[in-house]
Amino acid sequence: MGNNHKQTKTRANAIVTAWGSLAKDDLFAGYTLAQFQQLQADAQGKSDALKSLDAGYTDAMMQRDAAHDTLNTAMLNVVDGVKGNTAKYGANSSLYKAMGYVPRDERASGLTRKASTTVSTGGTTTGTAKATASPAATVPTATTSGSVKN
Repeated sequence: MGNNHKQTKTRANAIVTAWGSLAKDDLFAGYTLAQFQQLQADAQGKSDALKSLDAGYTDAMMQRDAAHDTLNTAMLNVVDGVKGNTAKYGANSSLYKAMGYVPRDERASGLTRKASTTVSTGGTTTGTAKATASPAATVPTATTSGSVKN
């Protein structure tokens, strides 16, 4: 029947209602109405237990997240304390590096320069460049005779 628990619950309620009003004393598949109602109550109890566990799980996750936020704040404060204690440690110290950070002296500048292409009037190319045009794109080229090729 799948995992559609809401549909199962609705169908079980309909079966109990019909069975109780039209065939109260009859047995079906070896079950009396009372036995079937007990199975229904057992399934509902399991669903309620899962709801309780789910609420507890959600609460535990929220408590974990709060603890991690507190720990993260404390970690940042400790690292700031190491950086701020310039007399003994500072942002260039081995302690700062051992904590997983890059000391200021070892940082790259971050400056990058793109390669450029310079074309002289003689038709020679100086510098380097990477081709970025897609193969589907056509670029018109100029010729000295004044016509344009595609």
